[in-house]
Amino acid sequence: MAWIKAGTTTLGSAGDSISLSGLSGKFLQTILHTIDSGAGITGQMQFNSDTASNYADRVSNSGGGDVTHNLTYMIVDAASADCFHISYLLNIATEEKLQIGFSVDQSSTGAGTAPVRREIVGKWVNTSNAITSAVVNNGGGGDFDTNSNITVLGSDGTESLGVQDGAIYYDTDLNKEYVLYNNTWTEI
Repeated sequence: MAWIKAGTTTLGSAGDSISLSGLSGKFLQTILHTIDSGAGITGQMQFNSDTASNYADRVSNSGGGDVTHNLTYMIVDAASADCFHISYLLNIATEEKLQIGFSVDQSSTGAGTAPVRREIVGKWVNTSNAITSAVVNNGGGGDFDTNSNITVLGSDGTESLGVQDGAIYYDTDLNKEYVLYNNTWTEI
């Protein structure tokens, strides 16, 4: 499966949301880095501008017991410092969009304090549309600081390979060589 960058956004100044549109692919991977401006941040992800209670998740912090939510967003992080989050989503228009995600936040600076880890599973219950946009809003008292970033990779599950004319392929099973010319492989 080949992943391609579906989009990326980096904040040029502090703010309360990071958004990205033009997303596509049966599979999506979100990579999020939020930087706290100093007053606490909470990442809340929504898809396709859906602000209704269409999100359900299960969250565990640092190996503790699970907590479940039905909210107007999917929880990404709840940190008072830098946070790094990765999630994987199944993005089929006619199915609920399932997500599994992992976050780690700095907690406090220095080696004396271990980071906080978070495991998240969730779903967006929309069965009419594929995810085409994502926004991460801040529900905390501070702001996402400058250089906070979201990147999304997408894949339709098929691989594509750009091969230039003149390329030669040797098939070891058939003991034959082929050359590519005008998108056609011809035996040499």
